[in-house]
Amino acid sequence: MNPNRLVVLGILAAALLFTTACGVINTLLGANTSAGTVSELWADVPRLDGLEKADLQMPLAARLAIQAVTQGRINFIAFTTTRLPQEVQDYYTQERMQQSGWNATDATGCVAADGAEASIGAICMFRKEAQGRNEVLAIIVAREEGSNETQVFFARVDASEQQEGQ
Repeated sequence: MNPNRLVVLGILAAALLFTTACGVINTLLGANTSAGTVSELWADVPRLDGLEKADLQMPLAARLAIQAVTQGRINFIAFTTTRLPQEVQDYYTQERMQQSGWNATDATGCVAADGAEASIGAICMFRKEAQGRNEVLAIIVAREEGSNETQVFFARVDASEQQEGQ
């Protein structure tokens, strides 16, 4: 996957995340409230202490942006934590993710959402090629103003089909 696409994906997902932070679009469109498409965080993704699995739906706009940019199959899982978004962002470093097999050279790592305070939200992007698959991991971190809970969405995209077609 082209690193520029990862940057575009990050910008789109971050911008769209904050336009749907309250879940308004999901409610209006009647989206279900399932807690993701997988039941556990993947073994190759480090788990920050204090993450509690949550019954949250990833904001529809963020899901659509990720799928549109990567054109791959997306799976995700949602968590909440009392940690601040900056603490989540600080945990998912390129070094830590590289130790778990994610490519640090083609990844954007974590960045605070454009124009947002570090305590409000961030997006992290990592990439991996293994067993003939090209995968992208997006970690979307959001905290509504005045809330004591940070929402953390892990979205994993199999972008192998797109890579083969290029």
